[in-house]
Amino acid sequence: MDRAACERLDRECPLAHCRERFTLPDGVLYFDGNSLGALPKATAADIERLIRTEWGQGLVESWLDADWFFLARSTGDAIAPLIGASAGEVIVADSTSVNMFKLAAALLRRSEGRRRVVAERGNFPTVTYVLEGLVGLFGERFDLALADTAQIPGAIDERTALTALTHVNFRTGAMHDMARITAHCHAQGVPVIWDLSHSAGAVPLALNRWGVEYAVGCTYKFLNGGPGAPAYVYMAESAIAAHEPAVTGWFAHADQFGFEDRFRPAETIEKCLVGTPPVLSLRAVRHGIACFDGVTMEGIADKLRSLSDLLIRLVAERLADCGFVLATPRQPAARGSQVSFRHPHAYAVSKALRAENVVVDFRSPDILRFGIAPLYIRHVDVWDAADALARIMAGERWKAHVTDAPDPVT
Repeated sequence: MDRAACERLDRECPLAHCRERFTLPDGVLYFDGNSLGALPKATAADIERLIRTEWGQGLVESWLDADWFFLARSTGDAIAPLIGASAGEVIVADSTSVNMFKLAAALLRRSEGRRRVVAERGNFPTVTYVLEGLVGLFGERFDLALADTAQIPGAIDERTALTALTHVNFRTGAMHDMARITAHCHAQGVPVIWDLSHSAGAVPLALNRWGVEYAVGCTYKFLNGGPGAPAYVYMAESAIAAHEPAVTGWFAHADQFGFEDRFRPAETIEKCLVGTPPVLSLRAVRHGIACFDGVTMEGIADKLRSLSDLLIRLVAERLADCGFVLATPRQPAARGSQVSFRHPHAYAVSKALRAENVVVDFRSPDILRFGIAPLYIRHVDVWDAADALARIMAGERWKAHVTDAPDPVT
């Protein structure tokens, strides 16, 4: 394999045209789409039009004339095919953490006789933080149990009230077998909430087929919705009718403009809303999702496998004696859309790469992460990033950053 072979793969790639849908800075190799997706070209112009015309000229009439009022639902319906859901099962609102709280609180409130709440040790801590707070609110009714990855099935039994798991590990990229764990939870009568933040738009998902009832996720990573973009709630159609929201608001009311004194929940996925939707952010999310037009998640998975395998191979071949240890599973079916390496000076190496315009990130204590976004990452980008890493290690350029104080965002 050489750079010319990578160029040939990119010319033959069925997704090559998707890169033109994004604004990417010249000379920058962007491997951080697993933290913040790239800017879709259509987003900026549409947001300006929304501000100047729809808001500036249409004013309050735009809630209906420009469909602002229905954006949370229509954007959720646009996300649904990317996660294997159906129309009417996804709504966009709030943050991932808030949505996790809303679902977990409602499910725990209706739990009877079960005490254990199960989450994963060592994965993204938002899930744990939310559950810890909820357990405190419920007093001594529940106990939070953190399980290592391999221990999770054994921790879920007839004593378990709720399980909440992040599908893809944010450090290593290791991916749970969602179908298997969901089936196990159902067999034990345990509801499970999945956090899809590192998998939606990155790997194929089949929530309906796998029997998943509850999920949350963000839109600013692989869905390219922009910094701080609103998150979403997925609830299977079969679970909507029985769901009694624990956090309520006027946008979840059955007769929103009836202004009744008491709350009556909507009978649809809208019952998962709370307050007024963030219209500007929702429109940006719509353009991020539109970047998947004409693309199948199977096509995304094929390119992801090719890009990830190439990076793993190049690091193994060219940096075998440089201290890098692959932290990501080698089996494509067991990993998400990133490749992570352990290195004793991972932070210094990440800083040196950024100085070479190769944008990666660091996760404590020793993880160097390469986010792989197949819509805009090319094989030549992988080759050039590996080439830059080899130069940095050969020239010991990373040593210039060993004493750098950690940035607030790494």
